Amino acid sequence: MSELVWDKTDPVHAKALAALERELVGWISTVDRAGAPRSVPVWFFWEGGELTIITRPDTAKAKHLRAGSAAQFHLNAGGPFGDDVVILSGEVELREGGTGAWMAARREAYEAKYREAIADYGMPLDDIIESFSALIVLRPAKLLAW
Repeated sequence: MSELVWDKTDPVHAKALAALERELVGWISTVDRAGAPRSVPVWFFWEGGELTIITRPDTAKAKHLRAGSAAQFHLNAGGPFGDDVVILSGEVELREGGTGAWMAARREAYEAKYREAIADYGMPLDDIIESFSALIVLRPAKLLAW
């Protein structure tokens, strides 16, 4: 699958990129071995054309990905009538045990984005890093947005 080429002069792409930078929660969808879809809300970090989600390694989404599931990511539809849509599809990878090293290079930016959410969650970031020790990395090949 080829990587999505973002065109910042395209209003749809520009709006989607701004939403990926701004939004705190998105949804990842995976499929279990029986073909049943599962969508769950997640925190995510958008950087360099990749979307990264930290997760516990024992979650259903991690198990699905380990078993070869494809994945799709989308934001909540915004706008007054649900007409701001961002859906990403592409190559997805589950990296086991990589959160500490990944976070080391992005800690300040991640904390700035999720400061209030981390406080509300009630677990210090170091504990989150230890518990959410797997990374889901999505490299978009397709954008569906309007």
